[in-house]
Amino acid sequence: MAPTLLPLRGDAAPLLPLALRSSTADAPPVALPKPKPYLAGLDALRAIAALSVCLYHCTDGIMLPKLQLPVAQRAFANGYLGVDIFFVISGFIIPYSLIGKGYRVAGFFAYLKKRAVRINPPAYVSLLLILGQWFFIDKVINHNSHYTGALSLGQLVNNLLFTIPFTHYAWISTLFWTLAIEFQFYIFIGLFFNRLFTHKLAWFVGLYGLVALAALLPGTQAIGFLHYGALFALGGLALLWQQQRLTRPAYVAALLVFGGLACWQLGPYAALVGLGTALAINAITFRIPFLSALGKISFSLYLLHGLVATTAEFALVRLLPPTTDVRKALLIAACVVLAIAGSCLFYQLVEKPFLRLASGPRPQPLRAV
Repeated sequence: MAPTLLPLRGDAAPLLPLALRSSTADAPPVALPKPKPYLAGLDALRAIAALSVCLYHCTDGIMLPKLQLPVAQRAFANGYLGVDIFFVISGFIIPYSLIGKGYRVAGFFAYLKKRAVRINPPAYVSLLLILGQWFFIDKVINHNSHYTGALSLGQLVNNLLFTIPFTHYAWISTLFWTLAIEFQFYIFIGLFFNRLFTHKLAWFVGLYGLVALAALLPGTQAIGFLHYGALFALGGLALLWQQQRLTRPAYVAALLVFGGLACWQLGPYAALVGLGTALAINAITFRIPFLSALGKISFSLYLLHGLVATTAEFALVRLLPPTTDVRKALLIAACVVLAIAGSCLFYQLVEKPFLRLASGPRPQPLRAV
């Protein structure tokens, strides 16, 4: 085992053996891993996705029933497509995080553990907060068991494992259905990363094509990734283009293929959003301050907006009764702003520590002896 090199004071250097002093002095500097460039488009797109979902839920008339406003509902009726943006981003960023690291299938479980450390703890904390809200409503406000009466250990465990689609239980947080699909995608990338991103385009098209065909098999409804695979593929194509592994004609042709698959499986709106997101990842090269800031907390906003907005509605309608459309619009805006503010706090206290933990310790350069 090589000796550990420690920084020494000048008067301690003569205590080193001559051989060790000469070998360390002549040793070449250690090359640290080169950090990957900041991609401005990703944060901007994350912000748009999270805000779209937030506005969709805050105006759909279901999550905030006392603030139903038809004009707002029509304006943000397609906000659910923010989820499709997230899927395309994942199709890009997950394999992007593995490029240059010599990933092999032998490291599958370490890779999956890293993803779990990044995603699961914030999701679990948000789930705990939702359960707390349910108990407060049932036991303190309404004195019944409307929300908590049907809770069971099996339902809780399957929510924690994101396996609800394979059971008869219901989601506690309805947003978790997307996390279930994300983890199915993580497994796919962990198994086939090298075939997808270090071999010829035929492997990429073939494997993702098989994913689309597998969605036609009976009994595959629970495997949501099969039905959304074309969106993840569009993100992967953006990565291949960013890494200069495709010619322009091949890139355009592949985009049309998987855009067509997305249209077939999910509809024209999803296909257009998927194609637009894939192109925007590489096209947006400038930083947009507000969107960059919002993009950093996008996962927290996605997890927390429903909890904060429904709690805010309960309190705000007592301060400003929603008797007019103007008041309803103001209250909806207040709920969205409070959701963003709460998500900033959640990011700092919950998400950011686990983000650092998932990233691992930064390599430190050796100090001169």
